[in-house]
Amino acid sequence: MLNRNADILAQGLRTVREETRIELARWSSGDALLVGLIVTGIALYAVAWMYRREGRGHMSNRLRRTLVGCRVAVLVMLGLIAFEPVLATYLHRRLDAFTLVLLDESASMSLQDRYRVAADAARVEQVIHPLPDGGVRRSALAERLVNDEGGGFLSALSDRNLVKIFAFGEYVEPRGMLSRSDSDAGATQSPDSSAVIETIRLKPDGAATNLGLAVRGAVESVSGSPIAAVVLLTDGGFNRGEDPSIVARFLSLKDIPLYAVGIGDPADPINVRVAEVTGPRSTFKNDPFSITVKLDAEGVEGETISLELLERDADSSRPARVVEVREATADANGRFAPIVFERKVDEPGTMTYIANVRPLAHEAVLSDNRREILPAVRILDDKMRVLVIAGGPSYDYRFLTRMLERDATVDLSTWLQSADINAVRDGNTIIRELPIEPEKLFEYDALIFLDASPRGFDPTWGSLVATFVVDHGGGVLFAAGRKYAGEFFRSPKTAALIELLPITPDPDAEILVNAMGHFQTRAWPILIPEEAADDPILRLADDATGNRAAWATLEGVYWHYPVRRAKPVASVLMRHSNPRMVNSFGPHVLFATQLVGSGRTAFLGFSSTARWRRGDETDFNRFWIQTLRFLVEGKLLGGRKRGMISTQREQYTLGDSVVVTARALDRHFEPLMVPSLGLHVRLQPEADGETGRPSTDADTAARPVSLGPIPGRDGYYQGRFVPERTGTFRLTVELPGAMAAEASSGIEKDIVVRRPDIEMRRPAMQRAKLREFADAAGGQYFDINEAGGIADLIQDRSRTFVTRERPRPLWDNRYVLIALVGFLMIEWILRKKAKLL
Repeated sequence: MLNRNADILAQGLRTVREETRIELARWSSGDALLVGLIVTGIALYAVAWMYRREGRGHMSNRLRRTLVGCRVAVLVMLGLIAFEPVLATYLHRRLDAFTLVLLDESASMSLQDRYRVAADAARVEQVIHPLPDGGVRRSALAERLVNDEGGGFLSALSDRNLVKIFAFGEYVEPRGMLSRSDSDAGATQSPDSSAVIETIRLKPDGAATNLGLAVRGAVESVSGSPIAAVVLLTDGGFNRGEDPSIVARFLSLKDIPLYAVGIGDPADPINVRVAEVTGPRSTFKNDPFSITVKLDAEGVEGETISLELLERDADSSRPARVVEVREATADANGRFAPIVFERKVDEPGTMTYIANVRPLAHEAVLSDNRREILPAVRILDDKMRVLVIAGGPSYDYRFLTRMLERDATVDLSTWLQSADINAVRDGNTIIRELPIEPEKLFEYDALIFLDASPRGFDPTWGSLVATFVVDHGGGVLFAAGRKYAGEFFRSPKTAALIELLPITPDPDAEILVNAMGHFQTRAWPILIPEEAADDPILRLADDATGNRAAWATLEGVYWHYPVRRAKPVASVLMRHSNPRMVNSFGPHVLFATQLVGSGRTAFLGFSSTARWRRGDETDFNRFWIQTLRFLVEGKLLGGRKRGMISTQREQYTLGDSVVVTARALDRHFEPLMVPSLGLHVRLQPEADGETGRPSTDADTAARPVSLGPIPGRDGYYQGRFVPERTGTFRLTVELPGAMAAEASSGIEKDIVVRRPDIEMRRPAMQRAKLREFADAAGGQYFDINEAGGIADLIQDRSRTFVTRERPRPLWDNRYVLIALVGFLMIEWILRKKAKLL
């Protein structure tokens, strides 16, 4: 801190005048000087009187005068030595004050304003004329001012004080300094060198606007020097750090006025933002699926927009193509209903979809008009291999197996426990026995237990199912029924399987069942929790309103197996609406799901979904197909491979740290044990959903990241990296020990990195906020065309200091000694010659 202060003082402190004069170090003032002069005068008089009356020897008048002169000279020199005369030098120095100029470099300064209001446009045209048809970038206006293209703005500020320039957004950094001596040239100087910076260019990409950090950092950088004022060029979108009122109080206490220049369009913005693009994580080829786009808007009441849906093969470098264009009209409140696109793909692969809103006239923000779906939709070639295990031929069993048998995307096998050993089994692939060997069980993608009895299970079969789910990505659903549910939860054979379920079994469940009765005459409506309303499993309609209406019309629940609470990591999708079925954890759980290891599990607490087929089987079919797709997703997207990559979430903000966890298996599907795994992070071509521009080879070059083993978890590896760009990144791990027959030994996952949107949430220039802030800080607000008047209000706060250099003694030298000795020797010789000794 001391060294930095010294550097600042060296920049602002300069000598303006030097003064030299002779002073007496001792006996130089008051009575001491008067006494000294009297004593010296008396001594001189005494010498003259004595030599005048000297009668010894032979002295002429000339010799007498010479002796008097020598003695007087000696006495005078001794008197001067007693007074200690010195040569004093006084330096008059000026400590120049600083005017601190803060330039907003946050992302909102990249907006192109078109200025719908004529008065606002006229103000800007006084700085840039003519105003471009496409609008003018906010950062370009700031650059025009500081580079003295707008009437010598910086030069005027530097007439009275030094000018130090900073750029700020999420952070603050110095950009240059303009000294008083450079005011005619109008150039800025680097604070760290004497090089001249011809122009200042802003990079408006800051993720946030931290006003407090900028002001405090700039003030601290010139600590030790006076500050004349702070000049702030910004749009007023302060969204991080201290409240402006606290910053204003800080400046006011230091007596530093602040002058704010508003940059940007203050009018209410017109903006349409693609808020969300959703679709299935996976689907099968030739299977129709929906892509739903949700829009947010401001200032577009009654306007019609054009929405494009672009499709691109994520595994190809070919550009995205427009597959459909829809028009939508905002309602009186400026809101849009969700827009649903129907798609069908006839080839397996990975397809990504991009929603793009064509720009509106005077739209404030264009960077949020485009958004990509995440994750991309996996188009699967394989069928879902499903095994249904049922204790008896219930209605749910009959209708579910018939529906799955007809579905071209499902390969169904069934095991009806109540059937005779020689009975003909249902399904597409007939089995003769319950699979108990790992190689046979692991061929399936999902197991559905419909009121299954534990009696026919091997004691170790439950543990095998747990391995199927946790390590191999399989899915398990248990649907409770009247006959075997209690026995299933009590049996030690199913203990490992029950541990996988998303609910905590109630030890008093059978007592509650007996109290309720096994047969009820009233159906209670199904309660969908608010947080589960958008879950893909429950999507019976394409919009939220239609979905709520569909569930409201479905027949309710008669009998259910009482479950009071779900596990902490579970998602509860259905609850009981009977007020008697409420406890401290909420209403009874009817349907819940959970991720377990690399697989998924679900619990269904009733056995009457077949009632939903009355009149129309669509809702029944849609619920079970969507549930089945949830269950098989872990297996189809990774469970059949030798591992899986997982991240904490699918979307990240630029600058976030991405923690990557990989589960790796060897070719025998046992945990892979190696010192480390190599992860390659690659930006996908044309993946920048914000710009849409193709990425260069340098952009898409793979970045290596090392994954280290996780202690105590065999086959699990973890590492982290920080993305430096926005776009879709593919994470790839190549596993060692690949067999020749394997098509690929790698595992992959895509994540999307986006810029924080906090800068674009309030795109209008905040004129009222800036005026209030400047007034509170003892300054004033200026529109951009008035910025030239700021220099007249800033005072010269420079300070002048007078410093006295170390004085140089005039008596303490050899010349004075030689003169003193010389006079004494002359007097002695003359007295000797005159026979006075």
